Amino acid sequence: MRKYLVLLFAACSLHAADNRVFKADNWITVPDGTRLSPFFNPKDCTSGLPWDLLDTVSLAMGEVATESSIHIMPLVTQITFVLSGSLEVVIKEPDQMVAVTHTLKPQQAVLTKPGSFFQLRNKGSEPCRVLYIVSPAYLFELDETQGVVYDDSFIVEETWQKLESLNWKLPSIPSQEKMAQARQESYMRLSSKAK
Repeated sequence: MRKYLVLLFAACSLHAADNRVFKADNWITVPDGTRLSPFFNPKDCTSGLPWDLLDTVSLAMGEVATESSIHIMPLVTQITFVLSGSLEVVIKEPDQMVAVTHTLKPQQAVLTKPGSFFQLRNKGSEPCRVLYIVSPAYLFELDETQGVVYDDSFIVEETWQKLESLNWKLPSIPSQEKMAQARQESYMRLSSKAK
């Protein structure tokens, strides 16, 4: 995994017009309750990076103090790589009947497939630092008043027990087709603003 990350950083930096070093700063608290720095995500309108830098992957640093909300990313794949601390990741993949809990230590990662419910839990006394690797690049759009227009992630209000009792079907989550259309529309809006 370490070799992959080094190669990924090297490949990404070659695409930057000024070959600059990308730094995890500009930390924000995101709707799931965790802190995030989208330091290498040109598709996140808060990153300040050139829009056309890279479409295929994004990187963000995360800090999990206690636990995130349960959420789902219908269209993107995420690798959560633990840098420091320890982390429980609860995942219910679309083709599984039950959620599974994975316990990660530093230099371990877990893959979250599109359409999976998942939650991050830090049982330690110190915040857990993670690296999120998302493909395609995580898309996030705000309007002029800082209201969320589009987000590749949905917060789920239900508990794990309630989700299971609903047979993992939530009417509040749009269909794959509607999500793909909303994502494409957001992509086009952000792309036209960048020109």
